[in-house]
Amino acid sequence: MANTAQKYSHALFSIVSENGQLEEVKSDFDEVVRSVESTPGFITFMNNPKISRENRRQAVLKAFSDAAAPLKNMLLILSDRNRFDEIESVHAHFIKNYNAHYNQENVVIESVYPLSDEEIESVGKVFIKKTGLSKLLIENRVNESLIGGIRVFIGTKVYDGSISTQLSDLKNRFRERTNS
Repeated sequence: MANTAQKYSHALFSIVSENGQLEEVKSDFDEVVRSVESTPGFITFMNNPKISRENRRQAVLKAFSDAAAPLKNMLLILSDRNRFDEIESVHAHFIKNYNAHYNQENVVIESVYPLSDEEIESVGKVFIKKTGLSKLLIENRVNESLIGGIRVFIGTKVYDGSISTQLSDLKNRFRERTNS
């Protein structure tokens, strides 16, 4: 499935970046995914073999009438091929391509309390230097189980400076020494 989603997202990304529609399509695609997620049963309807191809096409055209043409065409293709359940995966791959294009990445900073804008900016500067990215799209999430410190998620990497992890590491070192 992921390979198929990558192919759809790559094709869409190539077309819209060549045509100068990248920002418009990203915005529209974000809205499409939010709409699909907030409409229970939409994907089930779109993948129901008892619903005619034409009725599925009409549903796409009606629901996403304001979407940019290349995105609407891709949605119709997903509908025609009964692959509408891959929409979120296609979107995720599209966002990866988009972020790579702009040398940016989504980042989650977990902390015990909500960080101030200054604290977020300070952490962001450190990780821009560390990663070489041009921009970080930072989201702060509260996780009281950290006890203190922060945990930063960038792509598939985790930078863990939390007190809970430090305590766990210390505990493991004590165990190793007592078992030796």
